Amino acid sequence: MKYKKINEATVQCIISGEDMEEYGLTIADIFERNEKGEGFLRDIVERAHDEVGYSMKGDNIAMQITPIRDEGLVITFSDAGIAGFQNMLEHIKEVLAGIDTEAMSDAIKALADSNKRKRGFEDSCRIFAFSALNHAMRYCAAIPSELSVRSHLYKDREIYYLVIEKQRLSRKNFNKISAQAIEFATLVVPSEEKLIYLSEHGECLIKDRAVSWLRRISR
Repeated sequence: MKYKKINEATVQCIISGEDMEEYGLTIADIFERNEKGEGFLRDIVERAHDEVGYSMKGDNIAMQITPIRDEGLVITFSDAGIAGFQNMLEHIKEVLAGIDTEAMSDAIKALADSNKRKRGFEDSCRIFAFSALNHAMRYCAAIPSELSVRSHLYKDREIYYLVIEKQRLSRKNFNKISAQAIEFATLVVPSEEKLIYLSEHGECLIKDRAVSWLRRISR
């Protein structure tokens, strides 16, 4: 990871594919701005103070992210408004002059494939985060009893995660009960990685038919 201070308001950071592997990141994590990607970008900005003495002067920061060869990235950020953004583009051109365009195309294709898989996952599974168990119980009590919902309940730290699968539910009912959950919970972007994380690091409280069990308990 190499930092370059363009001026007092603008910094460029070149991140290699090896750096990405070390942090356990993919290009999709960055461009989808998931929790892991957002945390990494915040670390990049904060680390710039130690690396090149960068210090934000304003409240807002503009950021340009460009994939490069070997699955790396060039991240340029500035808090100098429009002028800073134009400055970023100029320095991005310098870096792009040496980019392997085929590798860049592959990176963009990989991102598109990842987004396609993500949309497919959202069509078949939803994950909701509840701050308290009684909120999850109240939500499940509101789901019509005639609906058979394949579902699982996990706990990670103090948060309860209810995973709902579409299975035999109609699209209309699946979307309806998903919309109901927003009153009680926060929707988590569903992904295979998130489910694997919950299964490995979370506590599985109810392995299956969690909605049905929580509905009974709430009575």
